[in-house]
Amino acid sequence: MSAVTHVHGVLDFLSAEGLPFETTEIEVRGQKYTGYKNAPPQVRQLWMAIKADDSADYLVYEDERMTYGEARARVLQVANGLINDFGVKPGDSVGLALRNYPEWVLGWWAIQMAGAVAVEMNSFWNAEELAYGVTDSGSAVMIVDQARHDSLVSQQDTVADAGIDMKMILVRGDGDLSDCTVRWEDVTGAEEVPQVEIGPEDRSAMVYTSGTTAFPKGVVHSQRNVVTNHMNMVFLTVGMRLAEVSAMGGDAMAAAADVENAPQTVMLVAVPLFHVTGSHCVMLPITCTGGKLVLMYKWDAEKALELIEREKVSSFTGVPTMTMDMLASPNWETTDTSTLSGMGSGGAPNPPHMVAKVDEMVENATATQGYGLSEVSGIATANGGMFYKEKPGSCGVPPKVGEIKVIDEDGNALPNGERGELCLRGPHVFVEYHNKPEATAEAIDPEGWFHTGDIAIIDEDGFVSIVDRAKDVVIRGGENVGSAEVEAAIAKHPAVHECAVFGVPHERLGEEVAVAVYPIAGETIDPSELQEFAKESLAAFKVPAHVFVHDEPLPKNPNGKVLKRQLRDEAAS
Repeated sequence: MSAVTHVHGVLDFLSAEGLPFETTEIEVRGQKYTGYKNAPPQVRQLWMAIKADDSADYLVYEDERMTYGEARARVLQVANGLINDFGVKPGDSVGLALRNYPEWVLGWWAIQMAGAVAVEMNSFWNAEELAYGVTDSGSAVMIVDQARHDSLVSQQDTVADAGIDMKMILVRGDGDLSDCTVRWEDVTGAEEVPQVEIGPEDRSAMVYTSGTTAFPKGVVHSQRNVVTNHMNMVFLTVGMRLAEVSAMGGDAMAAAADVENAPQTVMLVAVPLFHVTGSHCVMLPITCTGGKLVLMYKWDAEKALELIEREKVSSFTGVPTMTMDMLASPNWETTDTSTLSGMGSGGAPNPPHMVAKVDEMVENATATQGYGLSEVSGIATANGGMFYKEKPGSCGVPPKVGEIKVIDEDGNALPNGERGELCLRGPHVFVEYHNKPEATAEAIDPEGWFHTGDIAIIDEDGFVSIVDRAKDVVIRGGENVGSAEVEAAIAKHPAVHECAVFGVPHERLGEEVAVAVYPIAGETIDPSELQEFAKESLAAFKVPAHVFVHDEPLPKNPNGKVLKRQLRDEAAS
């Protein structure tokens, strides 16, 4: 009998009446969904419900440590400081634009405690992109590090012209302060829970995603969205673990009783916290279950191995290139990685061969894979353990809260085994694209189904495999690069007649950004010069690594759409 037959039985058990993940019918914005009966209505209630002792380690960064008790006090101080000193009210946007410092985590929770909206901005954005994030989201208060502070100082006139009186809170800054800036340590208030009114459909967070439009879209998450994603994460993690016990002949019910007595999870946080993977799928569930977060400023495989040994890390989630970097490190064999029990992948497709490689090279850990998007607040499906070994090409099953289907080009649901566009529905699906009603209506149909743009197959066991991407996005090392945004920048070059951006395979990053250009008649294009031109308006990771100059117009279909698949094939050859 297939091991995966145990998965659905355990998930049904965990969501049954009287259990913590009991499901019930709920109504959200006029739609009826399956939801969690015991879900708290506010994200901040998750923070207040954490059972970790005050003395337990919470955040580790370099040689710094912060306990849960210290974090609880600081979060309340900053929350009340935001309210009393900066005038932040429930529903106001407060931006986070900084690297993976402890203050990112503390700031996010403080924003939740204040009833405001945490706007998670890409810390790799250049100055113009940061100014767009501020003006688009209306973030009059920004929590920033020195580099982001300096970038925004250069954009003060742009922000002011948009009618925003921006104030900044500077984290770990050693430079001069602008007139609109105060230091993080000077933001303080009472250590008491702010009395604010927040409903389950009020906004909690906004993350920016690069899609097929020229500018990133702000994906709005409600309180219910974020809470549901957290519960889905825990539900699938526990469910997969107990299903494995059942498949091996053990007592899943007895194992379920032992979950609360498990040792503290120690998670290495290598992905950027501004990604929905980093914030909603790693930081949130590990925090809410009393775990320890070991933060990395930037990815470095040797540093990661050092931290795994020093902090006795039990879990790791990153883009697949990070796992591959560690396994290929000359220090792998001499580093004690015996505490690792899970090596997770998210943010980019996982090569199927990596499942066997993790199983072979990591003593006590198994590979896991999650599929998700910013638009579902994080997770949509998950696969792990022996089930991942059985189906290494699959990203797993959905939770009980969250419907899935595959449709054809006419919108008709397809049977299992057939290829079509993957659609998702449930209380984890985002509210809207901020200030973009047309894009929202295009993505979410009248019945509440979110059309992912990803091409998938659901097999006879209910396991999902992503087989292609319909969305025109390049995923470079876990970073989503919207082709339209890069094309808009390249097209500004005076010698470019037409251009098309696409991804080309890369052994470590998964994909690199490439562009095909056709010059204006009589003009020539130097690839290096075009790349330097692109750097003026794009973050470094978005600048094409490959420039293909064509001496004929780019290939197109009868409707005039550039044939990017053909361009990719030509580039590969």
